[in-house]
Amino acid sequence: MELERVLSVSQLLDRVAAQNPGREAIYDLTRRLTYGELHKEVQQLASALVALGIEEGDRVGVSLPNWHEAVQLFFAIAKIGAILVPFNPKYRSQEVEYILANSCAKAVFVSEEFEKVKCDFASTSVQTVVTVRFEKEGCLSFRELIRQSDLVAIPAVPCNPADDIFCILYTSGTTGHPKGVMITHLSVVQSGMAIGASLNCTTNDVFIIVSPLFHVFGMSCNLMSAVYYQSKMVLVEKFKADQTLQLIQQEKVTVHHAVPSALAMELKQMDVEEYDLSSLRTGITGASPCPEETIKAVRERMGMNLCISFGSTETGSVTLTPYDAPEHLVAQTVGKAIDGVEIQIVNDQRETVLPGEVGEIACRGFGIMKGYYNLPEQTKQVLDSAGWFYTGDLGTMDEMGYIQFVGRKKEMIIRGGFNIYPQEIEGVLRKHPKVADVAVIGIPDPVMGESVYAAIQVKQGFGCTFEEIIEYLKPQFASFKLPSHVVFVDNLPVTASGKIQKTKLKEIIMETV
Repeated sequence: MELERVLSVSQLLDRVAAQNPGREAIYDLTRRLTYGELHKEVQQLASALVALGIEEGDRVGVSLPNWHEAVQLFFAIAKIGAILVPFNPKYRSQEVEYILANSCAKAVFVSEEFEKVKCDFASTSVQTVVTVRFEKEGCLSFRELIRQSDLVAIPAVPCNPADDIFCILYTSGTTGHPKGVMITHLSVVQSGMAIGASLNCTTNDVFIIVSPLFHVFGMSCNLMSAVYYQSKMVLVEKFKADQTLQLIQQEKVTVHHAVPSALAMELKQMDVEEYDLSSLRTGITGASPCPEETIKAVRERMGMNLCISFGSTETGSVTLTPYDAPEHLVAQTVGKAIDGVEIQIVNDQRETVLPGEVGEIACRGFGIMKGYYNLPEQTKQVLDSAGWFYTGDLGTMDEMGYIQFVGRKKEMIIRGGFNIYPQEIEGVLRKHPKVADVAVIGIPDPVMGESVYAAIQVKQGFGCTFEEIIEYLKPQFASFKLPSHVVFVDNLPVTASGKIQKTKLKEIIMETV
């Protein structure tokens, strides 16, 4: 598939509004907006931002849930050539202050959740705090911003989509401070286009967006893909399985991207109540491994053609299982490189390995970040002069180009000189009838180097023992791969995108060892 002329984020909305202004664009349970109305309000908001003193290149923080105001801000900020800095409304003072100070944000838009933060703006460059859907003394309300600003001329800002920054998206910061990932207009727009094309998206589609818009999955695979194909978006502020299923039924949703844990909760809710999900057509899951039984159940019970994707904040989505791929490929791989992306598996010297060999996944293409903001040395460590990004993820590639994800390079356990890949053990344990979820990690051991720990979340209503787990694994693994310890937990710590926080889990376990 040949990629068409590159559009900026602002040009994308301009095109949609011109071609299909009457098409419903957004429903967020508070308002319904057509693409024509969305475009008009984005223009008005862009004018208000100019009146506020926001100029080309200025950074603007947006800490909002999946609201129509967040979507408007994304496009309005891009319209005037400023740079979006989105982040989780649930972040607390240390995280917020670091992001605002590091990005040199000039203004920040916040929800009432921000009241809990107690942020010290004196340590940041923020000049204006704009409150959305609530009011606070000393801050400018979103309504007042729109109401007070006369229609100020929006300057014509040239944009090179392949080079100009659309947003700085901060990583989760599981080790040290989060890094600001500089993402271009090309990255988000073309990612949305390529993913949508792979899923056969059209103007007839209705996306339900449960993934946070401040995350690359919500931003590129959901928002930009829906806008590119002039589809309708149903925005979900906070994921709840029953509400999501009701909305799918009510709004005749056709495209449903969600992390595996969300899909599992929906399937569980379907045991309690019946829903008409006949409109569902397709969707993507990723961020963490999806158990084979979940994939099978989604396809059979929800009637949805589920695809698996692999990517990161720095790369966007780089792989996808083909539409209508056989179930075994969806269960065992993360698909092949999407159009416009190259992938290779390399050794520690960054040389390509043979098909089937484990190595680091490297990729290049339109979705790759421009670099880490103000971190040139850390950028050089992962992004070479030829444009290859080295993900830190381990995997294999077969002769057909299908990628099998093995695990994080840093998570590989070395026990008595033997390499152990946690993903391999986790994949088997997720098939255990009593296991809801699992994470396998290495804990320092003075004799063996590392001990293998399995943290297991047991399904509700079941009990489980260490002996049961080991007996289940013995027929499938060499003895050195078997967990030395099994820890049963009520919940595994996860990020906003649904990834298990193994660093945090390791800290929790080490406190008890």
